[in-house]
Amino acid sequence: MLIKNTKTSLNLNHAEPVHISKIIEEVKEHGFYSAYCDELIQGTDNKEVLISEIRHMASKALLRVTFNADKTICIFED
Repeated sequence: MLIKNTKTSLNLNHAEPVHISKIIEEVKEHGFYSAYCDELIQGTDNKEVLISEIRHMASKALLRVTFNADKTICIFED
């Protein structure tokens, strides 16, 4: 089988923002959902604003969210 469409790093690096319904679905199915924080909410370079927005999103969805030590990865749980 020949590969007709090759993917370069330019094709692979653009993350689509995840909708909260997808996060809720994953939490219900697997018990948790993890992601890089900057992939969830785009358009801010301020880490404190980013973390605040993620906490607000989790609160509205009645989910608990925790972060790794440098606050680059977040984990949503029920």
